[in-house]
Amino acid sequence: MQFGLSIYGAWWFSLIYLIFAYGLWFIFPKFVQIRFTKTPYINYISEIYKYSYILLLLLTIFIPFQINTYFFIGLGIYLLGLFIYISAIFYFSINEIDLPVTKGIYKYLRHPVYFGFIIMYLGITLISSNILLLILSLVIAYCSYQIALLEEELCSDTYGKDYINYKKTSGFFKA
Repeated sequence: MQFGLSIYGAWWFSLIYLIFAYGLWFIFPKFVQIRFTKTPYINYISEIYKYSYILLLLLTIFIPFQINTYFFIGLGIYLLGLFIYISAIFYFSINEIDLPVTKGIYKYLRHPVYFGFIIMYLGITLISSNILLLILSLVIAYCSYQIALLEEELCSDTYGKDYINYKKTSGFFKA
């Protein structure tokens, strides 16, 4: 396992994600509005998620990659995750805040923001072939899943029948 600053580092992929994420949040400020009250458990899981995410970003600064088969497979996975993530933010942002989001990528996935992020970082893990990134990506995936489960309950309570019917026609993390 190699560490060190390099122009051929996994940080490029984190930088691209950050530019898109914060750029889209600037373009679509409605996306960052909190739609639900946070529970203590969501706060706890969110803290684990946040610190794992920060550590993940910091690690990518020091992890180099090599151009090989894993790089190209990881790049394809990363780009797929980035597309899902961008699409999710766009459709979330143009939706009415008092209705469940059911158009675009949300027609197939109920949690495409989490799913896209997980896919992106699994792609970066392949690109860098680094076990630490894999472990952090799995921790973030677990936290995302836990938060999404709680959001499911909140969405069912908030949107009622509309959301329950929507759940029947879409997948949780997969179509």
